[in-house]
Amino acid sequence: MKSKKSVLTVISLVVMLSLALAGCSGGSNVKDSSDSPNSNNQQSPTDSKPVELTIWGGYPELDPWYKKMAEEYKKEHPNVTINIASFPLRDFEKKAAAGLPSGSAADIVSLNPVIALRYVQGNMLKQAPDDLAQMVTSGIYPDIVSDRAQVNNTVYGIPHQLGKGVIYYNTKMFAEAGLTEPPTSIDQFLEYAQKLAKKDGSGNLERAGMSLRLTGGGSGLGEKFWTLLAQHGGSIVKEVSPGKYRANYDNEAGLKTLQMYIDMVHKYKTDDPTIKHDAEAFEMELAAFFVRESWVIGDIKEKAPNLEYATAPLPKANVIGMSDFYVTNAAKEKEETAWDFIRFLMKPENHKQMVAMTGWLPAREDLDMEDFFQENPQFKAFFTKQELHAYPTIPEFDEILTKFADRLSEKGFTDASFVDDPAKMEAFLADLAKETNAILKKAGHLAE
Repeated sequence: MKSKKSVLTVISLVVMLSLALAGCSGGSNVKDSSDSPNSNNQQSPTDSKPVELTIWGGYPELDPWYKKMAEEYKKEHPNVTINIASFPLRDFEKKAAAGLPSGSAADIVSLNPVIALRYVQGNMLKQAPDDLAQMVTSGIYPDIVSDRAQVNNTVYGIPHQLGKGVIYYNTKMFAEAGLTEPPTSIDQFLEYAQKLAKKDGSGNLERAGMSLRLTGGGSGLGEKFWTLLAQHGGSIVKEVSPGKYRANYDNEAGLKTLQMYIDMVHKYKTDDPTIKHDAEAFEMELAAFFVRESWVIGDIKEKAPNLEYATAPLPKANVIGMSDFYVTNAAKEKEETAWDFIRFLMKPENHKQMVAMTGWLPAREDLDMEDFFQENPQFKAFFTKQELHAYPTIPEFDEILTKFADRLSEKGFTDASFVDDPAKMEAFLADLAKETNAILKKAGHLAE
């Protein structure tokens, strides 16, 4: 026993001497990369070396949430500094289009997954790590959201923000018109608009019944038409077979939707392109009801805090827009920290704060919002389960929707000769569909 103890003592001394010598070595802080959890030279968020990240987004109203989360994250990781830069949406998309190919973009970008598709295909965005990928496919997101975060069954985006519409209606005006509830079918929209529109003694419109999106460039106008089209069962395009599409509005659904616009504007004159529209008109009590996203709630609180209003879900379906977090190739050594900050943002208690602080909806469905609804009842309508429509994952869809919107604003909503002439409206929609299908064909996505 004594000899064994002597051997152990000698071994212990050798080990201690080796450790002491290693501590004096100039290479003492160099780790074998094979033993490191960040073996591709990525900077760990727990390292003491300073890390500076930048986030780009197209919704400046999210900045207060980003800034708060960055401050909270820094308490846990003092070496990490996170800068936020938000721009108007179209400007942001242009900035991303220039920055991603050149490698000068931010480390984290928040993009619509349809727009992100081209950058994924160009190897400009990173594949999500396994734990975040599993979260995206775990069932906490609607399938339509989870599917668009993936390309070829590989997760790249982490969905965080959702836009969808509800009916905003002035409860005082509804009561005065003898209406005890919001419209529950799309067929009631015109009926309600007629009862709620207000005209002066000369027949000029003073207050819109329903405020429609009638003007404005870009795809937003087309998206608003699509939202009402979806209530009739239509859509801008329909996937006929995997990856193959055709226009889906040159049909009865499209005719009914266009006819509603024509009847409201030209036949019954419950709306007019010359008066104020959208949230501004609603807040000024120049419109009795309209359809819009959740940001309006915060806008009303700021600009018209005494407005008597409520919200209601759309009758059948909703068109959603979404934004996902992506990590770029801008600075590979920051990749692990970027993903770790996204993990932090997506913690349920942190993600829930996005709704409370910004009014935008979470893309996921597993957050307990009941306490939030008690203080903010207007938000509850946004969480109604519905049939969901979203931009298809084809790069040319923005071109399709933009050109569709241009044709609507130039002729579809302005031609009074469409009144009571369904054949003429059908011909107009058929001509639009021909253009949509031509764009699909050029891109190789037309279902013949």
